[in-house]
Amino acid sequence: MRKAVAIGLSGLVIYSYSGVGHSSLKPLASAVSHQYTHLIDNNQSLPLNRLSQSVLIAERTVSLSKFTQIASVTFITGGSRLDFGNVEFEDASVQACQKRGYNLTACDGGYWQYDFCPYNNEYFRQCCADKYKYTSDSCSYPNELSSDGCGGKYRCICNRTLYPVESCASPQVVSDDSCIEGNKKYYSECLCPSNYNQICDGKNQEGNGEGCTYQGTTQYTGCRCKNGYNMTCGDLGPVTPSDYCLMNGIKYYNNCKTCENKCSLTACPTGVVCEKENCSGKYCPVGCAVNYKDLDNYWCDGALRCWFK
Repeated sequence: MRKAVAIGLSGLVIYSYSGVGHSSLKPLASAVSHQYTHLIDNNQSLPLNRLSQSVLIAERTVSLSKFTQIASVTFITGGSRLDFGNVEFEDASVQACQKRGYNLTACDGGYWQYDFCPYNNEYFRQCCADKYKYTSDSCSYPNELSSDGCGGKYRCICNRTLYPVESCASPQVVSDDSCIEGNKKYYSECLCPSNYNQICDGKNQEGNGEGCTYQGTTQYTGCRCKNGYNMTCGDLGPVTPSDYCLMNGIKYYNNCKTCENKCSLTACPTGVVCEKENCSGKYCPVGCAVNYKDLDNYWCDGALRCWFK
C-alpha cells in the first residue's frame, strides 16, 4: 500500500492505492485534485485540528479475478460524507494481450495451456491436447515423433508401415520385433513357428495337419503320403509303376498287382490242353490234347498248333 499526502493552505488531500500500475494512477490523482480544489479552498479558515474533516481519499484496488482496476473515492467535509462509488479502470496489460491474440484464460479437461502473453501470464493463445507431450529427448526407437504436434510437443508413435501387425492368425505367431504405443503393441510381421519346417511338395505327398504360410511358402510340421498310397506291392509290383509316393527312400503305391496276367486266351482252343489263370480268368496253353500232336512244337500267338494224328 502506498500513500501520498498533499497539504493546501488549510486543507489535506489524501489518496491511497494498492496493486500494480502506479503510472495509471497519476491521471486519477490529478483529476481528483483539480475537481475538488474548491472544496479545499472553502475550508482554508479551518484550524489544523479540523483538517481531518476536509480530506479527499482516493483508494484504488486491483481485482485479480476480473483483472480490472477499481478506485473508490470518498470526500469528507464537516459532518457530512460524499461517496462517489467505485470507478472501474481497464487493465492495460489485458488489452495488450488481447490485441496480440492472447484471448484464452482456461482450457478444457485433457488439455494444457501454451503460449502465454508476456504482459499478463493469465492469458494465452492455445490449448494443446494431453497426447502431445513428447520431444525428441523423450521418444526413443523404435518409436518416433508424430508429424502433427502442438506447443512444440508431439505424440510418440509406432511407424505403422514398419509395424503393421496387431495379431496373427494361427498357426502363425508375431515376431520379436515390436513397438509399443500407449497401451497397444504392434509387430513387424507374422512368422511360422520353428517346428513348421517341412515343405511336403513331393509326388503324392501332403503335410501333417494345418500348414503355415510365410512369404508365399506353406510349411508343415511333417509330411506324409496322400491317402491310399500305403502299399509296397512286393514281388508282383504295382499296377502303375510310375504312380507312387516316396517317403524316407521307400516307394508307396495305391494299387498293387494281385495277378501275374500271364495268360491271354479268353478260351482254350480245340486239341489244346490249357491252364486257367483264376485271377484274370484267361487261359494259358500248356500242351496238346490226346491224339493231337504239336506241329514242330511251334507256338502261334500263345496257342499251340496241335494237329490231329
